[in-house]
Amino acid sequence: MEFEELSRKLEKRESFPTLSGVISEIVHEIDAEKISMEDLGKIIQKDVSFAAHLVRQANSGAYVEAGRVSSVAQAVRAMGFRVLKGLCMTLPVFGRHKDVPGVSELWYHSRVASLCGRILSEKLQIGEKDEAETVGLLHDLGKVFLTLEMPDFMAKQSQVSGTPGSKADWMSEREHIGIDHCFIGSRYGRMFHFPGVILDPILWHHEPEKANQNKELAHICCLGDQIAAIVGAPHPDYPFVEPALRKSLDYLGIKMSLFQSILEECLKRASSVSLCDFETQS
Repeated sequence: MEFEELSRKLEKRESFPTLSGVISEIVHEIDAEKISMEDLGKIIQKDVSFAAHLVRQANSGAYVEAGRVSSVAQAVRAMGFRVLKGLCMTLPVFGRHKDVPGVSELWYHSRVASLCGRILSEKLQIGEKDEAETVGLLHDLGKVFLTLEMPDFMAKQSQVSGTPGSKADWMSEREHIGIDHCFIGSRYGRMFHFPGVILDPILWHHEPEKANQNKELAHICCLGDQIAAIVGAPHPDYPFVEPALRKSLDYLGIKMSLFQSILEECLKRASSVSLCDFETQS
């Protein structure tokens, strides 16, 4: 696909996967900022599958402080509106295309990366935990767009992904089409009115030093992305750890002893994240 054709598609909202009626209603009410968590829970319960997924997600390693969650209302309180909106945008998109090669692995990677980002925010006391988690959920959404629009290119990327010396995924994307999944993901997030604190880290999660704003969260997203690969949830099209990991550790002042503690916590809590979790279809 020529760069110009891909650019035209990115200008059209209909080029991105649409949200179902209930999911769209949830996003609308969150954006309006007038609804209570209790009333939002009632809307969520209209979609039994999505409601069940939220309860499962709230019982994952991300929310150990919440204890056992048994209701939608408890799940919404544990996650907060921002993470809930992130799940509304990602779960239906990944789930709808779960049979496309690489998509299930991307969903698993994104969930683990979001968990690692939350843990980093907790440990370092930087930013809001829900922001770090939301960025992690959304950071590779642009890869789904590329997988659907350029299946041959993405399949080839996966085939050579384990070759020593191969280029990082985002570098190959830029070389082949002129833009990368980071740009596409941030464009998608902008269409759904996410603020800059979320969009900047998505755009720069492979080059956090280039972020003009929200630089700390961009470095946290970068680390969450790389740590996910270390603990067993790599990208399907590039399984290696990038040099950016060291740069982000240095920028955030993370010494090796603290990094080892963070890795242990991420590995422990990531064990509760299942590889296949697509009961929700929207």
